[in-house]
Amino acid sequence: MEKNDPARKQLELNSLIEFSQLISSKLDLNYILNNILLSVMGKMLISKGVVLLKTEGADNIYNIKAAKGIDLSLLNSFVEAEFPKMSVFTYDDIFMKSVFINEHRFEYYLKIYFQNKYLGILCLGKKLNKAELTNNEIIFIETMLNISASAIENTIKFVQVSDLNNSLSNKIRQLNSLFELGKEFNSSFIDKEKIIKLLNFSLLGNFGIKDFVIISKDRNKKFIILKDNKNLEIESFDLDKIFSDADLPAELRYTIHIKEDSAFPFISYLHSMGFELFIPTIINNEIDSIICLGKKLSGTEFSKEDIEFLESIMNLSLISLHNYFLFQEYLSKQKIESELMVAREIQIALLPDRIPDINNYKVAGTNIPALHIGGDYFDFIELTKDKTVLVIGDVSGKGTPASLLMASIQSAVHSYLKLYDEENFDFAKVTEKINELIYENTSPEKFITFFWGILDSKENTFEYINAGHNPPFLLKGNEYSELKEGGFIIGILDTAMGYEIGKVHLDKDDIIVLYTDGVTEAMNKKEEEFGEANLKKVITSNREKNPDVILESIKNSIVDFTREMPQYDDITMIVLKKIS
Repeated sequence: MEKNDPARKQLELNSLIEFSQLISSKLDLNYILNNILLSVMGKMLISKGVVLLKTEGADNIYNIKAAKGIDLSLLNSFVEAEFPKMSVFTYDDIFMKSVFINEHRFEYYLKIYFQNKYLGILCLGKKLNKAELTNNEIIFIETMLNISASAIENTIKFVQVSDLNNSLSNKIRQLNSLFELGKEFNSSFIDKEKIIKLLNFSLLGNFGIKDFVIISKDRNKKFIILKDNKNLEIESFDLDKIFSDADLPAELRYTIHIKEDSAFPFISYLHSMGFELFIPTIINNEIDSIICLGKKLSGTEFSKEDIEFLESIMNLSLISLHNYFLFQEYLSKQKIESELMVAREIQIALLPDRIPDINNYKVAGTNIPALHIGGDYFDFIELTKDKTVLVIGDVSGKGTPASLLMASIQSAVHSYLKLYDEENFDFAKVTEKINELIYENTSPEKFITFFWGILDSKENTFEYINAGHNPPFLLKGNEYSELKEGGFIIGILDTAMGYEIGKVHLDKDDIIVLYTDGVTEAMNKKEEEFGEANLKKVITSNREKNPDVILESIKNSIVDFTREMPQYDDITMIVLKKIS
């Protein structure tokens, strides 16, 4: 029979109090677990022990997080073991013994719980004197583990939050870099060599990559090398056939790690030339450009986060390169000197060139330029199979400054959405970042009315933010409502005022019409505005028709209303309708 010596009990209590104070002093998992082992093994005269923490989301998979008396190279490795449901048991109680358990033959096993959550298990060898653990000793160890459980759980959560914060900080750093690069690329679109040099510096500075090749389609849809420092010989490969839309394998549509034993000879050739990443860019469901990247100077592998960041950089640089070629083609054909014509070409290049195919919905959009160059902008951006972004904006002023500011916001929108993560995307915060970017890079008199929303065709919802834009109309049944939730105009204030997110549910035959003020402010000879009432009237009378017909009807109504009057402002519209 075990003795209940009051002095011994007081000593154990003091020991537990000291232990509690010790492990609560640091949010360091290794420190806590190693002190558990030292305290238990020292008091019980046990020569070996480990703490196995359960892997979250995986049954019977444990991580060796602390160990004494065994090979320390096993730390942080994973083992698979199936233990009895009992909270305390011995080696003989284990029915299915894993290799790890059999090899080390721990005698005692005590599970660690935080409230009802199973955290892991303490495995202990036999006492040096071969005696069995007494009931009082087991109770003492269990008490120690109960005291430790909250510290273990808190530390695990702290590490998770710290990792999340580090990841977020890295994302913010990358976004800031993309903003800076976006400004540089946008200001360099007339100089191809400057764009490539900037890309070279970006790759070398951020990743230590010195070798890269850009292969892109020319105006005749033939692949040519735009930049090459490795003397590739692509003439022996029929790239136009390899990357044709009809025969293109699915795996070549995405970024891939280049391997020697690739099923594609061209990819194997790239490996032989020292390249490690193959990054295609898809436009209109076709490969438009290919960038091949060499190894990092550090020799480390490319992580998923590295690839996401690289894809964003590539997107910015290729947009600038495409703008460069558009600009050069425009100059060679038109020999223009007017900044208005140049600005219009840039503006056209940045507008969407196709209408997305959205399940159960139809959408149409148009931009009708005025006599003077403006800064209207609309866009469709497919995020996932079920989510599509609709964007419309109106930049203040005319001419080249307005069109370049429109290019900046288009670049910002595409850059942020390139990093879209469905679980972590903060719609309002991204709108604030776009506002900060425009404010920092424009003169005080420049601003943008801006509206964008995310259509979820699966849930039939439309989440949106209205930054001082003409409120779009929602026609539901016979009732009109306006999509007003949002905040201040983009580029007016440098501080984040906070943007509210609006959300509407869409039913069959519901219609949303987005428009710029060039629609409602179009004037006739009597200096009367077309106005919202006329716009609603046209929408209502054509509500049974498809969006492209509704759009055409609005355009025709404006033309009839403003007959013999010049168009003084750009007219831009998007019509979205739920068809089933």
